[in-house]
Amino acid sequence: MNLRVSLIVLIVGSWVAVGAAWIVDSGIGEEDSTPQPPFFYNVPVEDILNISLEHEGNVVSFHFRESIRRWYFDDTEELVEIPADPFRFGGITTLLGGPRTARVLEANIVDPAQYGLDNPVSRYSIGLRNGDERVLLIGNPTVDGGATYARIEGFPQLVLVDSSWSGVLDRLVDEPPVPEWLYILNPDEAREILLFEGNEVVRGYGFDRDTNNFYLCDIPIQDEPCTGTVPVDEGEFQSALDHIAARKINGAVALGVSDDSDLTIYGADRNAPYMAIRTERRDPQSSVTEVNRVTMTIGDTTQDGEFRFAVVNETSDVILVDRVWADQVLELFDGEPLTGP
Repeated sequence: MNLRVSLIVLIVGSWVAVGAAWIVDSGIGEEDSTPQPPFFYNVPVEDILNISLEHEGNVVSFHFRESIRRWYFDDTEELVEIPADPFRFGGITTLLGGPRTARVLEANIVDPAQYGLDNPVSRYSIGLRNGDERVLLIGNPTVDGGATYARIEGFPQLVLVDSSWSGVLDRLVDEPPVPEWLYILNPDEAREILLFEGNEVVRGYGFDRDTNNFYLCDIPIQDEPCTGTVPVDEGEFQSALDHIAARKINGAVALGVSDDSDLTIYGADRNAPYMAIRTERRDPQSSVTEVNRVTMTIGDTTQDGEFRFAVVNETSDVILVDRVWADQVLELFDGEPLTGP
């Protein structure tokens, strides 16, 4: 098995989590006589087409594209044509479709400020197929922190909802569910760059812990990170890392492309230029070093000449990257090595 395939297997394997759930005393077949709390509200999940979530002044919003059955971020300056990660976003519409209340505290709320509802900490807006909108206001937590005060905008009832319910939604604002290919690279954490062509390493740069410097790696690669004796030009190498980190992604053109042969039309199959960057981050609390990789296959230029197709982090989506940015990355493969005089 060659090095590139080994890297792919390693990366994909690290994303696979195996879990098991044991159900004890499930009461299947028994009648549940426990009274169930009422729904705060109830809307059909299939009628939800738009979602806007605001938490502590930060906002993230989404819309549903029925033609491909996927949720997308509403376009912003930073996010253009970006689908929501299906693993993190899955089930969110169910949560929003009908949360249960702990209880109704007041049929007609007298003083919203008393419960933090005059200036709510969170505001969730749900747009429905018929044009209606539900706006949910989330106020202060209760003393024990197990619930939060809430109301529907335009309605008088004050209710309690479970704090874990609003916590899941608030996390989507604080940590937006962007796809795996919208990578973030900290140049200071890079420890190795391997560049592949035709499935073979053609150039590499590795970090030497003894000298705290990068070196042009000897090929074939023997160690991890790879090693060599020729030091890099620190200025040029840092500039290259900064350029890679400043990726320019313009959304996805194909989702769920799992067969390598289907990537050929984009020039992004296994024979395309492929970059793998090893990063290391030391957890100051546990003193454990976390090792990750950022990978990218760079494909053909789009017909309009503005972008190149790419596949990032072994996902099954084909995305668009800025052509000028990508062409500069490709110079690392066959241009002059980034070594000193």
